[in-house]
Amino acid sequence: MTSRTERLSELVRTVAFAGRAAAEVWVRDSGLTRQQAFTLGYLEQNRDRDVIARELAEMSGTTPASVTSLLQGLEERGYVTRTSSPGDARVKLVRVTAEGARVVAGFDESMNAEQRKLFATLDTAEQDQLIALLERVVAAGPAAEIRPSGLGGRPRR
Repeated sequence: MTSRTERLSELVRTVAFAGRAAAEVWVRDSGLTRQQAFTLGYLEQNRDRDVIARELAEMSGTTPASVTSLLQGLEERGYVTRTSSPGDARVKLVRVTAEGARVVAGFDESMNAEQRKLFATLDTAEQDQLIALLERVVAAGPAAEIRPSGLGGRPRR
């Protein structure tokens, strides 16, 4: 017999997996690799500060050489720029371009459309009730410190 907690966990995971599946379809259809999409989202989330290639390698668990290759592909498509740091010409500052930001916005729009379809089975009052219940759950536990991240894939704290 499945406990109530197990059933709740299963349902929450199912909703999360539906979102992940929609994200995978978007990434595939965008012509980006998963790593390129992740990097582009991360840069968009951090657009108000300088991001260096080494940081991208560390947060994604890849090598600096892999990040360099990945950034070249994004730069060729006009999604990012790389400029030398004023303090050290060997350090490259990476920024998302307006075109790259539009790609990320397209991802967000696509995910919102998928979520609207998913929750369309609930009327407005039921959606409000679900929001209130989930907000209570999130506020009461360690998840309260983590915010979802979008295309960047990593939770923001």
